[in-house]
Amino acid sequence: MIGCGEERAAPVDVTVAKASLMEVMDHWKSGGSIDDLRKRDPEIVVQEALWSGGRRLLNYQLLGEGRVEDANWFCDVELTLAPQEGSEPMKKTLTYVIGTDPVLTVFRAIL
Repeated sequence: MIGCGEERAAPVDVTVAKASLMEVMDHWKSGGSIDDLRKRDPEIVVQEALWSGGRRLLNYQLLGEGRVEDANWFCDVELTLAPQEGSEPMKKTLTYVIGTDPVLTVFRAIL
């Protein structure tokens, strides 16, 4: 229930959410930093522990059409991460939750 003065986020715009997720992944793949995305207009707020922890993204693939839940769009993404010392490249499938209102957000879903 919404109390007086509380605002709800608008329904997610799936087209904007998908474009934002791809922009974030492309930026990571190109070697950019998460902080760079906060300086854009509009800014994109990103939380991704692998990226902030220094892992490089070699490639990614969006899996399926995703799903809308409330004000967010959830999408599974297969990541190919650069190898760490003495290992092979690693593939991981993770779910990201993307919001488009009031700001663009891309977070890894905690399941």
